[in-house]
Amino acid sequence: MTWTSRFFTAFVLVCIAPVLSAADLTAQRAEFKLAWSAAKQGDLATLTPYLDKLADYPLYPYLRFAYLDSTLDQQSDDVVQAFLKQQWALPLADDLRQDWLLALARRQDWKTLLANYQDETDRPLRCAAVSAHLAGDDSQDRDVWIVVAEHLWLSASQQPDTCTPAFDYLEQHHLISKQMLARRTELALRARRYELAKQLLPQLDSDDRDWAQAWLDMGANPRSTLAHTDVPDESRYHEMLMAGVKLVARTDPAQARHLWHQLSHDYHFAHDDQDDMQQALALQYAWHLLPDAGKQLARVRSTNAEVLSWRVRTALRQQNWSAVLKGIEDLGKAANADEWRYWKARALAATGKTASAKVIYKALADGDGYYALLAADHLQQAYDFTQEASQPAPDVMAQLAVRPAFLRARELVYAGLFDYAEQEWQAGVHDLSNPAQCQAALLAAQWGWYGRTIRTFANAGCWQDLTFTYPIAYQKTLLPELQRLKLDPAWVYGLIRAESMFQPGAVSNAGAIGLMQLMPSTGRHVADS
Repeated sequence: MTWTSRFFTAFVLVCIAPVLSAADLTAQRAEFKLAWSAAKQGDLATLTPYLDKLADYPLYPYLRFAYLDSTLDQQSDDVVQAFLKQQWALPLADDLRQDWLLALARRQDWKTLLANYQDETDRPLRCAAVSAHLAGDDSQDRDVWIVVAEHLWLSASQQPDTCTPAFDYLEQHHLISKQMLARRTELALRARRYELAKQLLPQLDSDDRDWAQAWLDMGANPRSTLAHTDVPDESRYHEMLMAGVKLVARTDPAQARHLWHQLSHDYHFAHDDQDDMQQALALQYAWHLLPDAGKQLARVRSTNAEVLSWRVRTALRQQNWSAVLKGIEDLGKAANADEWRYWKARALAATGKTASAKVIYKALADGDGYYALLAADHLQQAYDFTQEASQPAPDVMAQLAVRPAFLRARELVYAGLFDYAEQEWQAGVHDLSNPAQCQAALLAAQWGWYGRTIRTFANAGCWQDLTFTYPIAYQKTLLPELQRLKLDPAWVYGLIRAESMFQPGAVSNAGAIGLMQLMPSTGRHVADS
């Protein structure tokens, strides 16, 4: 029997991990991290010695998943399907199935792919399915899949490799029309995907090519191009000019307004376009905190919520309290938010209407949240924290703790695999009542999974227990550094709670990482200073 055969045979024999002692778990947690690293690298030789040691560990199936996932291109379909059949109830099974579908697409095994495809909306898998349908012999629904392929093609976003066979089919069958080429070019230019527009440029008709080239020139140097432009007075060129003005406005709103003033005299923009540009420029003035922001916003004929709120913020910067009151009144129903009620009270007090201001402060102070605390400060009264101690039910917690999903979630937290832990947690709580979820949240707190505790307390309507909703976490790491840097712990903990909810592995869409959600470039800059 080969190493690989013994490896997979061993997995089939293990179903449920028994309860382990604390000492055993501590040792196995350390060994799992090493085994996980080997499995993720597809290193079977390094992984194998750990298998016997971890055979009764709750995360044992994860090792097989990681090994299979990292070696999918070398695995037979039977091996993958056997794992999916055996571990179908685990959240990771769907992850493996989707990665397997992508592997099938890479080797163009269209028949197997379609047999296991489950109408995923994920773009790479959607493209894989379309490619599979167009590559097949069955022409019954081919027209439908051609329409889907055309829809996928008409996008300015980065296309996954799984789209390539479908797009090749469209090209080979001359299904990409001149109108489609012009439309995709337009989408690319609007999204500032200039490299894609350049790739499409040679395929355009001469008129479309001139228009696209003019837009590309503008994108490369908007200030100079707009200052000396001489393009046709047509709607699609108008859109190009407006896009250029907005580009300039991102860094220099005053220069953008000057360019727009010149262009609006030379070209016949539609009234809606003029209103749109007036609003865009005014907001840029506000975002850049320019002195004329208030005047620019006042000229905008709009009920846009962002325009209305920035009128108030601009008036606040100028401490124009009468304008603040007028601006808040214009907000309509949005003025009932705590933020605007607080600033209305401030404006009333500043204009001598102290009694009216005090009524609002009292109403705010009876609530909770940031503005309740500010209102209490103005009333010179103690903060009215809502504190409701949690009510652990040890018998319920004990039953929940041995649920396989929660056992795995706990160990994943200790392993730092928070994304997988979230999947297991959701599987564990989906059939629980709200009171049971509250008890589960206390388990997460025991594991040091602060963000999950906070979110579950909020979602399930648990107790207002400040010990758990505002934890003083990671003290051994944070407090010595805060003392050394002379930073207020309350400020730092507030920032962490707002930015990452105490999730050390948090990564934002923009790439900010860690507890305080720093961009890597910012971290490097601060470290070097």
